[in-house]
Amino acid sequence: MAASGLAGLSFFLIANCTNLFVGANLLAGLLQLCINGFVFVTWSKAFLETSGFKKFVAFFGVVVPFLMAAITLWRVLIPALG
Repeated sequence: MAASGLAGLSFFLIANCTNLFVGANLLAGLLQLCINGFVFVTWSKAFLETSGFKKFVAFFGVVVPFLMAAITLWRVLIPALG
């Protein structure tokens, strides 16, 4: 779960914080949405199966990918379509 979260974070940073190559942030944004979908499903299963402090940690694993995907949609993908 940590590796998938790290992959989602790295693509989020590439998509939102770099302009190295033309279109690289758009491709990274699309890949980030796919990875964050996987991360969301994985951590939501953990959230449903755990209790106590582990459930608290898994809650952030569910919320953070959703927020990162929303930011990427707003900053990278919607402007690219318009």
